[in-house]
Amino acid sequence: MLTPRSAVRIATLGGIIFVCLGILLVRLWFLQVVSEERYAERADANRLRTVRQDAARGAIVDRRGRPIVVNRTGLSVVARAQDFEDGRHRGVLRRLARVLGVPPADLIEKIAEGTGSPVETITLKEDVDGPTRLYLAERRRDFPGVRLEQTFRRDYPLKTALAHVVGYTGPITAETLKDYRAKGYLGDETVGTSGLEAEYEEYLAGKPGEAVVEVDSAGEPLGRQLLSSTASQQGKTLELAVDLPTQTALAAALEQRVAESGSPGGAAGVAMDPTTGEVLAIASYPTYEPDTFSDGRPREVDRLLNDARRPLLNRAVGGLYPAASTFKVVTAAAALRRGFLRPTDILASPGELTLYKQVFRGFESRSWGDIDVRRALEVSSDTFFYQLGDRFYRDTTRTGLQDEARRFGLGRATGIDLPGGDEDGIVPDPAWKRRAFQDSPDPLDRTWKPGDSINLSTGQGNLLVTPLQMATAYASIANGGRVVTPTIARRILDPSGRPLLSFAKRGPNRTTDLSPEVLSVLRDGLIAAANGADGTSSAVFGGLPASVRVAGKTGTAENETGVDHSWYVGYAPVEAPTIVVAVVVEQGGQGANAAAPAVCQTMAAYLTFDVEECGGGATAN
Repeated sequence: MLTPRSAVRIATLGGIIFVCLGILLVRLWFLQVVSEERYAERADANRLRTVRQDAARGAIVDRRGRPIVVNRTGLSVVARAQDFEDGRHRGVLRRLARVLGVPPADLIEKIAEGTGSPVETITLKEDVDGPTRLYLAERRRDFPGVRLEQTFRRDYPLKTALAHVVGYTGPITAETLKDYRAKGYLGDETVGTSGLEAEYEEYLAGKPGEAVVEVDSAGEPLGRQLLSSTASQQGKTLELAVDLPTQTALAAALEQRVAESGSPGGAAGVAMDPTTGEVLAIASYPTYEPDTFSDGRPREVDRLLNDARRPLLNRAVGGLYPAASTFKVVTAAAALRRGFLRPTDILASPGELTLYKQVFRGFESRSWGDIDVRRALEVSSDTFFYQLGDRFYRDTTRTGLQDEARRFGLGRATGIDLPGGDEDGIVPDPAWKRRAFQDSPDPLDRTWKPGDSINLSTGQGNLLVTPLQMATAYASIANGGRVVTPTIARRILDPSGRPLLSFAKRGPNRTTDLSPEVLSVLRDGLIAAANGADGTSSAVFGGLPASVRVAGKTGTAENETGVDHSWYVGYAPVEAPTIVVAVVVEQGGQGANAAAPAVCQTMAAYLTFDVEECGGGATAN
């Protein structure tokens, strides 16, 4: 029998059911009508997958199109962050970590750093080996959300020979991520991180493509047909001024001369076209393989970073050395310009000279009698140039020699097109000395003394230069007085080889403003130094054919190690120079014994004469 209480309960229950049905109907209406478009998009997002297709970076080639940096294909393990949202598939990542041989936390962290974009993929491991690729391909359904993707890896055929210049590639770092995304990068691309790879990233980077495919619930493609696709575009080709045979010869010569001299340090060299400033070869030793960084070998990277010989330092642009006797052409030019010396003036060249109650000795205390400036350059008389240094000290400004050095491009960066450029070096003068020793308690330390000018006259004291600066300085003698801007990049080409952009006039040229008469005197002295009967490098260059005759100067630089650095700077052929080369071998001894033969080997490759025609070492400063 239905009681009033039962009726109330039934009515209440009916009301609740009615309300619930109403809510359900409203919810169904909302899902099917109001949110139809949004959920259709989500369904399509689960059904359709946009796959980004990597783009190959542009190649780097030498001046004749010979490969310096190219690409090779590989397969990387990738995933999308959105497939692992809210901690989904953590088990998949743990299983994958065991296969890849990496800690699970590393993969989880990479996924967490993703943006969740349906296009962006996260590279979990690059360039996996054959067995790993086969294992994952056969067990795709065991690793939902994970796939293999073709990638392009950089290959460096020269290995170590041009490593400091071409640099290497790597992933975008957390510090640079914001900047790269502002440029349109997604964030997981491989980019240039050093050298020319970084300097010309905007040209070398390709444009990724996209493909839309239909996938099943596990994320696997249904069939092979693409619903739509946009092809990737390879990056542009960077053509260098570098001449590959010359580069190979210079790099090999540096390694050989370091080994033969027993040097515990390194060596560096630069070859340039003295007319255009194009860098034909540039090398630093010891060196490294760019693949070490591109492939991510942490142990090898750590070894390089902690190596006392500093293999990562590009000594050609970042090594600072006393110029020694290679600087004597600057002293001669300054004296001739200021009228402290005339081309025909004769000065005594004793084995030692007493100035200001101090004895200044020449190399091996050898006397050359009464000589002019051409002869002084030929035999590299220290005492001849000491007297010129004294004249510059007695001059009221005391900066005439330094001003000349700066006209030759010393004491300032050359403007070469490398990330970070090159070192300024030091051309010391009274103002510099006051700044450098401002904290010294002895005021005399801040005073420019006679010995400062005298030592500077022979390229010693506090003078510091780079091999690139010395090559640039001697190029100005070879080309008639223009101080060129060194350039490594020559042109940008499209993948088919069509020129798009030229760097031929990258930087402004300055002038030494030396008269033809002064330049003639300097050239005569350098020709005699490399070919004369008493020339300091005649034993190396004196036997070369007349068509490739060399002009140049040795240098033996005293330094804090107590073992001299070996220097040579020269150009050829003397009648119409097409190459200038500067080489320094740290703790390599006298200039003609290590550096000069390396210069001859380099010139032989470019001028195509038999390297056997280069002579051996000689005793010279």
